[in-house]
Amino acid sequence: MSDSDLLRTLRALAGNDGRNGLGPLEPRGALTGKRVSVAYTKPKTGGGGIAGPLVEPDAKQRAWWPNGYASTDALLVLPAIKTLVLKDANGERVEVQLADISAVTP
Repeated sequence: MSDSDLLRTLRALAGNDGRNGLGPLEPRGALTGKRVSVAYTKPKTGGGGIAGPLVEPDAKQRAWWPNGYASTDALLVLPAIKTLVLKDANGERVEVQLADISAVTP
């Protein structure tokens, strides 16, 4: 008895037809178009975020880093803003906090 005959006999006794149980593959390519409709649900919370445009009402409210940004020849040091206070379109206060750039080398 050859090996293939033995395997065929064992598969017949075990009830296994040789398939490993995987189903057929889905065809490749674009999906077929379908029409669906979904009921709209309103968001549970309102708004959020910043309403533009942002306006700086008072430039005196700016905070500055003690060290500025030095030019490549170190002859000029530009001031660096630390905190910028703005107002949005709804009149809400918006605070922008900027990183210290004195450690950045050009």
